[in-house]
Amino acid sequence: MKCISISVLLVTFFFANAFSQVNVRDSTLAFSAFNSSFAWQIPNGDLAKRFGAFGSVGGSYLRKQKSGLLWGVKGNFLFGGDVKQKDMLTNITVNEDFVIGADGTLYEVKYMMRGIQFDAFIGKVFPILGPNKNCGIYTTLGAGFLQHKIRIDTERNADVPPLTKQYVKGYDRLSNGLSINPAVGYLFLGNKRTINFFIQLEYTYAQTFNRRSFNYDTGTHDDTKRNDGALGLRFGWVLPIYKAKANDFFYF
Repeated sequence: MKCISISVLLVTFFFANAFSQVNVRDSTLAFSAFNSSFAWQIPNGDLAKRFGAFGSVGGSYLRKQKSGLLWGVKGNFLFGGDVKQKDMLTNITVNEDFVIGADGTLYEVKYMMRGIQFDAFIGKVFPILGPNKNCGIYTTLGAGFLQHKIRIDTERNADVPPLTKQYVKGYDRLSNGLSINPAVGYLFLGNKRTINFFIQLEYTYAQTFNRRSFNYDTGTHDDTKRNDGALGLRFGWVLPIYKAKANDFFYF
């Protein structure tokens, strides 16, 4: 599997360069690009009551027009180990952080943050502060979907009857809803097409709701509207796909 992944990356890199024989330095280009990125997020609002800082890793597809117009789609996986809300297991834990397994042994409970985020976005690049006319400061506005939950695991994946796959959903506080995601950043596209990256400051706001029909610890359904927010700094690597000129020929 590792060899296959490396081969795919090498083939992608080869074709991206083989069909990239255009003058990036002097021309304003229209092109597509695939991006991979990582962000560190600081939550606020109701999200900060449940989680501390967390990571976000993902990818995106974007299209840039000659006018500087940007549009595309992106998806991210959210993860973290700083969970502030742990009171949902009060009735089944011992000394706050331990549960009794089926074998009568005490096992430590582990709490983690997990989530996903999908957006479609539109924006514009302003060709300033760059080595060519295709890079510069940009702004985007995205709209989409945010989901998060508290992942609950036990030490050594112990058999704990109240926390089996069937029952743990009653404690995980799965929440999701529609989101918006404004961002401002800087896009760099090297003249030699080998160094291409972006860095951006982004903010996510979402109105989410608990999607579990019943919380076991409270014995009720939670239909409270949540105002979740997160401020993040994202860095990503860009793989632009430039269209070859009509008079270019390639031999294999």
